[in-house]
Amino acid sequence: MPDILKKTRSAIIELISPGDRVLVAVSGGVDSLALLYLLEQFSKELGYDLFVAHLNHLSRGKESDEEARFVRKEADKLSLPFFIEEIDVAREKFHLKTSFQESARILRYRFLEKILLSTKGSKIAVGHTADDQVETILMNLFRGTGLRGLAGIPEKRGNVVRPLLRCTRSELEQFLNDRNLAYRTDSSNHEKKYLRNRIRHDVIPFLKTFDTAISGNLLGLAEIAREEDDWISEKTRELFSQLVTIRKGRRDLCFEMSEFQKQPQAMKRRLIREVLYQLKGDLRAITALHVRQVLDLFAHARVGSRLKLPGNVRVSCDYGMMHFSLSKKSEDSLVFPPGLEKKTIRLKVPGVTSLAEGGVQLHARLMEPPVVFPEPVDEKQAYLDFEKTGEFIGARFFQPGDHFVPLGMRGHKKLKSYFIDRKIPREKRPFIPILTNAEDDIIWIYGERISDRFCISDKTQKVLFIEGKEP
Repeated sequence: MPDILKKTRSAIIELISPGDRVLVAVSGGVDSLALLYLLEQFSKELGYDLFVAHLNHLSRGKESDEEARFVRKEADKLSLPFFIEEIDVAREKFHLKTSFQESARILRYRFLEKILLSTKGSKIAVGHTADDQVETILMNLFRGTGLRGLAGIPEKRGNVVRPLLRCTRSELEQFLNDRNLAYRTDSSNHEKKYLRNRIRHDVIPFLKTFDTAISGNLLGLAEIAREEDDWISEKTRELFSQLVTIRKGRRDLCFEMSEFQKQPQAMKRRLIREVLYQLKGDLRAITALHVRQVLDLFAHARVGSRLKLPGNVRVSCDYGMMHFSLSKKSEDSLVFPPGLEKKTIRLKVPGVTSLAEGGVQLHARLMEPPVVFPEPVDEKQAYLDFEKTGEFIGARFFQPGDHFVPLGMRGHKKLKSYFIDRKIPREKRPFIPILTNAEDDIIWIYGERISDRFCISDKTQKVLFIEGKEP
């Protein structure tokens, strides 16, 4: 078996499980097209299903439209389901207030997540290669980075997998050429206004005049950095659980200043980033400067001192405590019936609970594993780990700032963003029942998705089954 097939098959076995439904992001270029054909080659042997998705950025006129038609033909050739959407990224970037490339990335993953939800898929496969890894490490170095930036792109993050990170672009070109498979070339890949392209076409060739093995050396550096970063991240999460108090349904995270100040400076930086990640669900727009500003606030703590950070994050100093919270000011107002957003009804477990405002009856009962899931899965049913949820199950409605961890994802997602991605009409959002535990953590968005934190596993001892019935 050729080396590229061995590397890819090995990566697929690690990243994709039998029975997975994998959405493949295909632009039509070398990397994504090779990814599609390599995944298809092993799909029957390794027992997973494939779907193809293409986002037309509408950025290059006729060229963009031709790429979309090309990808559709390739999906048809392989008899795979195909999903496409057109988004004017140039227009949307003004709303996102970021660069074209970053806007395209954000919109692309929103599109992929939406299709994954609609198809009840489990993984999103994207075509990043070893070349992309090298370019990313150098980009991070130029911008200023820590250990995590040196680690580069992970093979897996949440439900996104990258089976080609061990393969070079030239290997993928050879793979396609050997099979007489044509691919598209994005003309923007040669535009020097983008940092990645300057690194690809100017910096890396220059570095190779000093050492032809520079790419391999950087990949080795990334592997070492990744392993060490994983270890330090685990220690950070352990310390986070000991030092941080979580209140108001994860909207307010608190440090006791004296305990925080006992930590080494490197751990302080890590803890601050972990708090911001837990609060926001991501670290987008958070820079080293923001972390230093928080450290300065701790170092010169005065009651009433405040700091504003991107993503509506507010840091404030109280008596011996530092609070990290999400501001409600930028949340769009929703029209609620009087008192509805504040009302929480405890579910009868087991038993039937009526929610007049939501127009639904929730039937709850306890079950012993194993559980046989219906096919297809009914979105008005939830199977939950009772030990994780606890005995108190409350039902309420949307509150500004609500977050949860959608099934299959790692980080928190704003419920408002989830509703927008799912295109749920604004006027319906206040009436969708939300189930929470005693700490007001979201367990289930009724009719939509459960939280990954409360799903059942092979260690589950007792299953809480909740089914909604509309009278």
